[in-house]
Amino acid sequence: MLLKCNYCDPTITKDMREQGLKPTKSINSEIDEYVKDEKNKYYHVECYVQHLIKRKKMGEEEARDKLRIQLELVKAELKEMENKDKFYKWIMNFYDSSLPAYYCTKITEIINGQYEKVNEAIPYEILLDIYDKLANFLRKNAAKKNFKNTGQRMNYDLAVVIGKYGDYKKYIEKQKIEQETSQATNSTLQEQVKVNHMLKKKEEEEDKDFHLSDVLDDLML
Repeated sequence: MLLKCNYCDPTITKDMREQGLKPTKSINSEIDEYVKDEKNKYYHVECYVQHLIKRKKMGEEEARDKLRIQLELVKAELKEMENKDKFYKWIMNFYDSSLPAYYCTKITEIINGQYEKVNEAIPYEILLDIYDKLANFLRKNAAKKNFKNTGQRMNYDLAVVIGKYGDYKKYIEKQKIEQETSQATNSTLQEQVKVNHMLKKKEEEEDKDFHLSDVLDDLML
């Protein structure tokens, strides 16, 4: 996707539009590194720095700090877009269907923490993980019911998925605790192996010293 850099791309006036000139968009979002400011205007990375220095009268160090913050925001935004794309592709493949508008509206509310049946926002990647883990259950459950259409089934399954969110969080927390316990156990075992190795090495050195002293004593007699 092409985006207009608010610093280096020229602004097209009404007269220029009437003459048939089109806005220049020099940022290629697929290959160029870019940032977006608080007003949703886009910039090449270095153009943003110059924008802050020359237009906002910032020092270069302050401008670079601001750049780092905006880059992190863009990175998070791109990651969410990627997760959103994965989620909807999985849904369309699972149901072999297009996306009903009301279903997408509910998903957006869930992602933004505005869905009345959930008291917190659920990211796309977590929502997809719940769907994926419940996939076989949802298929078997659907075979027992008589849905009027795919949209009705999608709406029903979404309610099931949301209803399992509490159990999902408990499952993830249990997995986290088990992983931490396993890591702690492995760390302890590794430390014990090191200690045993050191003790064995020390014993071998003491045995070597003992035999050497015996030989020296025999030679001195």
